[in-house]
Amino acid sequence: MKPHVTIIILNWNGWEDTIECLDSLNKINYPNYDVIIVDNHSEDDSVRKIREYCNGKLKVKSSFFDHDSVSKPLRMFEINEEKLKKLNGNKIDYLHHSKSKNNLILIKNNENRGFAEGNNIGINYALNNLNSDCILLLNNDTVVEPYFLNKLVNHAESASIVGSKLYFYDDKDLIQSTGVKIKWSYGEMISLGYGHKNNFEEYEMDLDAVSGCSMLIKKEVIDKIGFLNTKCFLYYEDTDFCVRAKRAGFKIICANDSKVWHKTSVSSKRVSGTREYYSARNLFLFMRKYANKKQFYTFLMYFIGFKFWFNSGLIIFYHREPRAFVPFVKGVLDGFKTIY
Repeated sequence: MKPHVTIIILNWNGWEDTIECLDSLNKINYPNYDVIIVDNHSEDDSVRKIREYCNGKLKVKSSFFDHDSVSKPLRMFEINEEKLKKLNGNKIDYLHHSKSKNNLILIKNNENRGFAEGNNIGINYALNNLNSDCILLLNNDTVVEPYFLNKLVNHAESASIVGSKLYFYDDKDLIQSTGVKIKWSYGEMISLGYGHKNNFEEYEMDLDAVSGCSMLIKKEVIDKIGFLNTKCFLYYEDTDFCVRAKRAGFKIICANDSKVWHKTSVSSKRVSGTREYYSARNLFLFMRKYANKKQFYTFLMYFIGFKFWFNSGLIIFYHREPRAFVPFVKGVLDGFKTIY
């Protein structure tokens, strides 16, 4: 029997991406998995639309595959956050525990818990109720190839955290990431393979981190180091988790034969105040927590002397989003407060 994997997908106002992701998952060939969608209190019709999709009433449009109506309806179990809290770790007995893979659990949060806590709710549910051997964190704005999970699990025989090889959704042969190496003295997270074509780095490599867009985690890792860091809310939570895991002795690799396409455009100029705030603030949280004293103060000098001005120029002149500059500065200032 293959290890049981729970795939956790976080949704917030993104039902169109989510159902395309689900339709791609419905074509995978792995025999032993469940899917949990954690809805982070969406303000649109996400929950209703996901129900309609599962009932076969909503057709998915994708440039990657034809819509699969044969396997609908999907068996879906819904539970809200209040009921989860009342359970207090007790198991739930419900119909979805069949041998069919056409099952889906929808957890409805009563507020936006952010990426880290939202995923933690799903992870906690999976470990308490589904006896999962592995957790797969999967972004809702991804599309997967049919054997991606088989290949992740195969590579997990030699590592405890395994990431997929990420490609740009809009340019199917262009690599987004084959893992992360950290330049500690500069606070730079280097996405290996970024912008290369399909033949880059066709081998396993011991990494500092992999992207939370598609990250397989063995249960033993969570048992030892705990869950995602909820102080992050958004950004750096996957890198934080990987660094903790690596320092606890776990190996991290990228499965270069596990393909996932992610909807971040290589030419996108979109930025937001939320993104700029948490990216800036959490960089300081991350560096303060994990860099040694020499690395940290070298990073500070680099950031003050160069990175702050470079990022400011990108926001104002390249992205042409001056409204995002104020949240960026606030994120930097709040990050500085963590130093003292």
